[in-house]
Amino acid sequence: MGRMKKLLYIVIGLVVIAGGWYWYANQQGSGGAVLPGAALNADVYPLYSGATWGEAYATSSPNGPVTVVLSVPVANTTNIAAVSMPFTKYYDDKLKAAGWTQDMAEEASGSGGNISFYRKGGEYIVVAFHSVFNVKYRDAPSECPCDVTLSLMSGIR
Repeated sequence: MGRMKKLLYIVIGLVVIAGGWYWYANQQGSGGAVLPGAALNADVYPLYSGATWGEAYATSSPNGPVTVVLSVPVANTTNIAAVSMPFTKYYDDKLKAAGWTQDMAEEASGSGGNISFYRKGGEYIVVAFHSVFNVKYRDAPSECPCDVTLSLMSGIR
C-alpha cells in the first residue's frame, strides 16, 4: 500500500509541474499569446528609417488586441534626444498629415521615456521610446550611457 501511495504522489507532482510549466510558457506580454506575422496600421508604414526594426507581432493589451513592433535598442548612447526626437517628429508629422489626432490625455513622459498617443475614428497608434540606463547610483539619478528602444503599437478601441 505504501508504494502505491508514493507512486500516486509522484504522478500528481508531475502533473502539477507540467501544468505549471504549460501555463508559464504560454504567458506573454499582458496575458495573450504572441502571434508573429501581424501588421501595424497602414499609416505607420514605411517604418522610421533611423532604426533597425524587429518583426511586428500581435498580442493583447488591457484595451484588447494590438500589434506591436520594437526597434533593436540603440546601445550606449549618451544623448537620448538625438535618438528619440527624429523618431517622434517623423511620426508626429506623418500621422497628423494622415488625419490622426494626438490625444494628450493618453500620453505619458518621464526620465528617458515617452508615449505619444494618436486617434483616428476607433483606431489608435502609440509611438513610444524607453531607455535603460547603464549607469545607476543608489542615491542619485541614473545617467547615460543608455540603451534606447523605439516602439510602435496600433489597435482598435
